[in-house]
Amino acid sequence: MKQKQVVQPCATIYFYLFLLSLLLQSVHPLAAQAETLVPLHIQKGTNLIHIARKYCSKQSDWKIIAKVNHLKKPYIIRSKSTLQVPLSILRTKDVSALVASISGTPQLVTSDSKILDLHKGDLVLPGQTVVTNRGEYVHLIYPDHKHTRIGPQSEMTLVYLMQLTDDNLKAEFSLKKGRITHSVQQKLKANENFDTRTAIAITGIRGTEFRLKVGDAETNIVETLKGKVVLGAAGKQLVLNKGMGSKVKKGQAPSPPRNLPEIPNPPLIKEVYRLLPAVITAPSHKNAKFIRLRVTADSQGQTTLLEQIAKPGEDFNLLNISDGHYFIFLTAIDDKDFESLSSNPIPLYIRTIPIAPLISKPNSGLQTFDTKTTISWLKSDLAQHYTFQLAADSNFSKIIDEQHTKDNSFSTAELRPGSYFFRVKLVTEDGFETLFSPTLTWEVVEQPKLGGTDSLTKGEDGITLQWSPIPNMAGYMIQVASDKKFTRLVISDEKLTDPSFTIREDLVPGGYYIRICAIMKNGQKSPWTPTQTLTIDPPPPGVMHYLLALGLVVLTLL
Repeated sequence: MKQKQVVQPCATIYFYLFLLSLLLQSVHPLAAQAETLVPLHIQKGTNLIHIARKYCSKQSDWKIIAKVNHLKKPYIIRSKSTLQVPLSILRTKDVSALVASISGTPQLVTSDSKILDLHKGDLVLPGQTVVTNRGEYVHLIYPDHKHTRIGPQSEMTLVYLMQLTDDNLKAEFSLKKGRITHSVQQKLKANENFDTRTAIAITGIRGTEFRLKVGDAETNIVETLKGKVVLGAAGKQLVLNKGMGSKVKKGQAPSPPRNLPEIPNPPLIKEVYRLLPAVITAPSHKNAKFIRLRVTADSQGQTTLLEQIAKPGEDFNLLNISDGHYFIFLTAIDDKDFESLSSNPIPLYIRTIPIAPLISKPNSGLQTFDTKTTISWLKSDLAQHYTFQLAADSNFSKIIDEQHTKDNSFSTAELRPGSYFFRVKLVTEDGFETLFSPTLTWEVVEQPKLGGTDSLTKGEDGITLQWSPIPNMAGYMIQVASDKKFTRLVISDEKLTDPSFTIREDLVPGGYYIRICAIMKNGQKSPWTPTQTLTIDPPPPGVMHYLLALGLVVLTLL
């Protein structure tokens, strides 16, 4: 219990001393412009000479410290206070920021104004500036588990990053434009600082996470995501607790803290997205103007790959994303541009390879008289097997056949006239299933049928044959022959448009054979109908026939 009573007051004192350091920096803007000043915590029992001997290049540098901090004889300094020390006189160890990940092609501007491409694994040194364009992101890592995420269209300078002779880390950043998120996972020691300046404010933390946005030269927004943040502007300081934000306008003190919007509810996410774009609907939100969706490569949300903004109820369309496992983080943005804390990581699985099989034949929309159809699709080396469905409806609720096969083709059984629907998907060795292929549709058309003797009509014009019409046919063809093999054609007509034909020729009495077929608009002909037989009887005998017969009888008797 005694230990807690001792430590807690010290932490509180350090926090408010940090407030004082910010106040001192904002009170002396001219000194800050002339020389980069580093806040130095004063421990009990020390003096300016001891400080110069421990931290500075020369023991006589105590005079410079006294001048910068407007100290006069007898140069009294109080323990647990903060002094501003010029960076140029400090003895420091070199420290750099590691580029842990990037998205896009961000650039690095060196201290001598050279512009270089920034890559994963590069080091960012003090005095250098990271510049991102639209759709680009950078994740920096510093010693002792400190991080910075730099958003798109941002420009952040690493003013200084160093370790003092007591190994305490000192860091200061300058954000000219854009959006960054600082994260300090372990509480800073008394003599450490991790501050960020803009043109109109300074923000400092002691063990927290916050988001800083510079929309333009006139406005800053600070949002505390964890712990506490100290915001200073126009000689005024403000403490922002977790879930609070403040807006700073040029020449004005920070606005009073306000609550950030509520975290959005998780959207509906598919188990796996097999086709791009992956469409995700932004969840509804009672006071959000926009929802921001951020896709990262890690569950901690450090390695940002892409982000999109949509209104609640609208769709995010993730297109430029490779197959893999990812995580989604959502935030809500209100009409004042304040942004919520981030949602918990939501897993996202994209797998578009292999793609669904492509059916090579027949063509969809085919009309055919064939009652059997062979369907083929392109073969994939990634397939362990294929699964297909044959149905009598487009919703595949009336399944006729469903099979697994290692072949890339399938022949149907005899099918009745009607419409049919077919689709196939690929299954890999690890059990992954693609989407079904686009649906193949075709129609088996009923073949024409000649009626029996009841289909014959004798009239003055001749003998008329009739058969049932077939919808959407271009026409019909009829053949009449005197032999079953139809080698001796008596009648042949390929231009019938109606399902009937009148035999007007005077046929010699005897037997004839008739068959018909239907012709589609694409020229395809149906099989010939089964052969029908037509008999032409001789005409009934007349008077001349009787006289001839009588004459023959008389001749016979003589």
